[in-house]
Amino acid sequence: MTSVNTKETLTQAIVALKAGRKTEARRLLEAILAADRRNEQAWLWMSGVVDTDAERIVCLENVLTLNPYNERARKGLEQLGRTPPSLPIVPLLAPHTPADVVPLSNNPSPTSPEAATFPALPPRPEVADYRLYIVLVIALSLMLICAVVGIVAAVLFFTPAS
Repeated sequence: MTSVNTKETLTQAIVALKAGRKTEARRLLEAILAADRRNEQAWLWMSGVVDTDAERIVCLENVLTLNPYNERARKGLEQLGRTPPSLPIVPLLAPHTPADVVPLSNNPSPTSPEAATFPALPPRPEVADYRLYIVLVIALSLMLICAVVGIVAAVLFFTPAS
């Protein structure tokens, strides 16, 4: 499958899964992920068709790598006994878009050669601590305000009257 209509294929996979056709759903989801490994919804639904809890954890961690705020993935990891990673403090200042996602297993499904394996993710970067910079900016701002007030006071009160 070289060109995948992601939205349509995802809908087909969901219908297949809800109808109890896990093998078909998995094949469709693997095709989506082969075309776009950053598809958050495909990873989330894939967690419902894989065979082991270890594979479910990988899928849900991939969802959270793509979107740390995905509540379904967070709850799924908690149900599997894993603590979801803490939410980023300042997510908009340093967006993290991974180039790769973790493989589901070392033994990919033989029915989908295009979904063989995906390279592992690099370690997640820590969110920078901006508190020191904030305190520094506040201190400098207060100093500037005091200087301006001092100059205005000097001009108004210590200028000789003519």
